[in-house]
Amino acid sequence: MIKTFNIYQTPSLYDNQYWWKRDDIEFYKKLIPTQAKALELGSGTGRLGFPLLRNDVRYSGLELSKEFCRYTQDKLLKQEHKDSIIHGDMRSFSLDQKFDYIFIAFNTFLHLLTNKEAEECFHCVREHLSDSGRFILDIVHPHPSFLFKSEKQPVLVMDFKDESHDDIVEIYESCTYNSETEICDIAWEYRYQKLAQHNKRFEYQMRMYYPDTINRLLIDSGFDIRDVYGDYDMKPFSEESHLQIYISQ
Repeated sequence: MIKTFNIYQTPSLYDNQYWWKRDDIEFYKKLIPTQAKALELGSGTGRLGFPLLRNDVRYSGLELSKEFCRYTQDKLLKQEHKDSIIHGDMRSFSLDQKFDYIFIAFNTFLHLLTNKEAEECFHCVREHLSDSGRFILDIVHPHPSFLFKSEKQPVLVMDFKDESHDDIVEIYESCTYNSETEICDIAWEYRYQKLAQHNKRFEYQMRMYYPDTINRLLIDSGFDIRDVYGDYDMKPFSEESHLQIYISQ
């Protein structure tokens, strides 16, 4: 029996797993200028927070996982930066301050599974955004090749080195997509090359938001959509784009 676990309670493994995710760093550094006050929702282990802090952005991160919060705070050198990592839920937070930029990166928003949860999040964003502030939402553009690629049997989607066990891990993904709810039930099997006793399984859900849904939810929540990009080079969104990145005010 393979044990199940939660990657969002295992921050060092999460960092090892996503060592390759760097393609959006320059995008956010370009959009969020030095000395701007910025809030990241679902800030994880500081993957974007650290480069923005080094770029003298007045950065804060809101993160649901207590383990991720503690892990990120332990890596920060300055106390004022540690205090900027906040445990909270993007659907219901109140920080008693406004921000020039609020952003949700790398599909984190897709953990909100219903329109109601999305609307609750957007309401909180509006409450915390300055009058001329910008809201950046970065999510995948759903494609059938993604939704149905691993429905029949698990597919190898990535490999990485687990530093704590000095072993290479392969992740095999299976995904079942419900076209009515637009929710994917996803399972990741972590297969260790040498240490099979550490094999494990992580199960989670993600909602696939199509452009017409996101457009409607943003507009109904009082946002003015200024730009929609299809990649981190800021090319305009098209039906062939792999990403949908909304810049709203």
